[in-house]
Amino acid sequence: MIDAAKHLLHKAVQELERCGFQPLGSIVAQGSGWSAGALAADGSTWVEVDISQPGLRSSLQQLFKTGELRDAACTAQFTTEFNNHSYLVTTTSDEACAAGVELERLPPQTSIAVLVLRHMQRIEMALRDSHPLKILIHTCADEVEAARQRARARHIQTTGVTAPITVAGLRDLGVAPRWALLIAGDCAATAEALQP
Repeated sequence: MIDAAKHLLHKAVQELERCGFQPLGSIVAQGSGWSAGALAADGSTWVEVDISQPGLRSSLQQLFKTGELRDAACTAQFTTEFNNHSYLVTTTSDEACAAGVELERLPPQTSIAVLVLRHMQRIEMALRDSHPLKILIHTCADEVEAARQRARARHIQTTGVTAPITVAGLRDLGVAPRWALLIAGDCAATAEALQP
């Protein structure tokens, strides 16, 4: 199952590359799944792709309820930051909307290419409708991470909902990599990583 989830994420990243995005960093174990990031070639938009792998308990519950096993689910979120501290987000996730975020949700099965197209249409409309609005351009992973932190802070400030703890977040707090993997990493990936 883990290999299937990682394969699904690799396919999503390849589709992003075909659409003109550059991978940011590496694939990271995130809770019970995997995540990866990418940045548009022009620096206008960053993408977070997450593959959630259902746990054994939820898979068994699904099997007993419907007679079918649930596969890994892929969500993608495209974000553009503007000079007025607002954000344009096009996503397939069910994340709550924060103040200053213009959010549009598309169905979970929407392809990456369609998400890219829709997000670019929304950027064009926002720039046309709110002149002299300008896009903040990001050129590297550090700038994207700073923009993500600003977006998370705004989200926490307006909704009161904090983001889940991640391996990277724990490492930033000074937690040893081994313990960060045990606390927030994928169980099977952690077991593989911790082998002597």
